[in-house]
Amino acid sequence: MSASEPLQPSQSPREPNADAVSERDNKRIGQFAACLESLAHVRKASADKAISIRETDKQSVRLLRGSVLVALIFLFLPLAGLAKYAILCLAAADSFFLIALVIYIVGRFGILRVMSPRHALVCWQLMVGTSLFSMALAINAVFLLLIVLAGQHLMAR
Repeated sequence: MSASEPLQPSQSPREPNADAVSERDNKRIGQFAACLESLAHVRKASADKAISIRETDKQSVRLLRGSVLVALIFLFLPLAGLAKYAILCLAAADSFFLIALVIYIVGRFGILRVMSPRHALVCWQLMVGTSLFSMALAINAVFLLLIVLAGQHLMAR
């Protein structure tokens, strides 16, 4: 149920319609199978034309896509003979992307207020876990880069 859909008489914002919960939804399955089913569920929901998406959400998606394009352009400018502006180009690319990403994420936080407390908590845990995973990937990428660069430097001696 989206925030724009009216509640049915048997529903309240805190309790889902009992008829909508199937026996399958109440059973625990393996983590890998649950992940695959969840991805299929999201793919199906993404393709569903009956689900309306707010115009601000569409705009933030366009902004995020545009910022990725602008960031890529700024990343390749130093290769096009503008090497002396490399740091400035990298800072601009990073700034465009981070600003668009913040707008994208903040625009979606409001959905938590209309979810049941349990669903809001699970969504929050998914967001925090994904953020921590992203930070771990970034830190490991930097460590890997440092190891490669240090290895090249040490091998050159």
